[in-house]
Amino acid sequence: MKQTALKAALLIVSSLILFSCAKKEQSAFTEEEFKPIKTHAWYYFSESGFKQIDLPQNAPAAFAKPWTEAVRIACASSVVPPAHSERQLPFAAYALVNKKGILCLGENDIQLFCDESIFSADTADSLVFSGGKPVFYLYRSTFFNPNKDRQQTSLHQSRPFLVEFNAETSLFYPLVSYANLNLDINDQITGYFWNGNTWACSAKKNTENGVTFSYFYWQPLIPLAELSPALGQETFLFNPLTEEKYKELNMPKFFKSAPQELKDLLSCIPDEFSFYVSWKDGSGTTPVSYCQLGSSDSPFTARAGISYPPKYSAAVFADGTTYLKKLGEKDSIVAFRLPLLPSGFSYGEEAIAGNTLYVAWEESSFFKTARAGFISVNLNEILN
Repeated sequence: MKQTALKAALLIVSSLILFSCAKKEQSAFTEEEFKPIKTHAWYYFSESGFKQIDLPQNAPAAFAKPWTEAVRIACASSVVPPAHSERQLPFAAYALVNKKGILCLGENDIQLFCDESIFSADTADSLVFSGGKPVFYLYRSTFFNPNKDRQQTSLHQSRPFLVEFNAETSLFYPLVSYANLNLDINDQITGYFWNGNTWACSAKKNTENGVTFSYFYWQPLIPLAELSPALGQETFLFNPLTEEKYKELNMPKFFKSAPQELKDLLSCIPDEFSFYVSWKDGSGTTPVSYCQLGSSDSPFTARAGISYPPKYSAAVFADGTTYLKKLGEKDSIVAFRLPLLPSGFSYGEEAIAGNTLYVAWEESSFFKTARAGFISVNLNEILN
């Protein structure tokens, strides 16, 4: 382990155990000196929304479905406010729940807003921010969800591609349709990369002769929040994109080229440790991935980002190992372990609201997901 002034904490179930990354031996705490602290709460997704539970394994059994069709947190992020705005935003973080809606997260407040006409037929993914509002996209897996007649299962005849959620009205607003992008019923957007100005998209089409892919750039000529599926194609500027360039945009970069904030956050990880981390830099654009190719065969995956208001940067690995840093404070990094999950469960997306860390969990096997939910963690209790 690299020599550093890093402090670390190990959180197991309800106990907090401190140790130093600069030392291999555990700190000399005894059970008599140490009292369990309630640091977290568990939640699972139910038919009606979400409910609190004592442990994830005690959540009611759920039928395993392909991940594109399962109720699960697809992505999460701390909010990104509008530029040069001092207006207080209603929530500090959001989590996109596939097939359900969107979780609005505060330090001590969790609300789920649903819209069956938006979420029931399609898969929701890739959360970004525009003007302080969360924006995500919809697509349909032609392999796991072969129903091509969307009109039978959705109230939106325009087939939304991009959808915005307005927390002040609690409503979802389609911004861009597949038709706006000159795509038909057989096309599915398989992914995009947004740099805050231009969108790079990959589209898949099923034909009688097989599957074909196309790639293109598009850019709206008006602000994103002013878009509507009713607008014509003259509102959009299109440019060709090669498959190689699209892959380059989404390809993980070497960790040595990562932003300094992310490097500092994970500075305690040895060079021989292989990992892959998706980084949300606080701009609200598409996260960028970085990888460290160490000597270990299977890289560990992590989600990381910056909170709003800018107070923390955090990275959460799938096994629950978490690194937390107070922004602007040197040597303020702590590491802790989220409660150990049962076999077949793993942690996923993360977001911070105030002094509360929210992390998704799910029960999965290969490409299928069964039970899913999230954990809330009181960072004040850990840091203090």
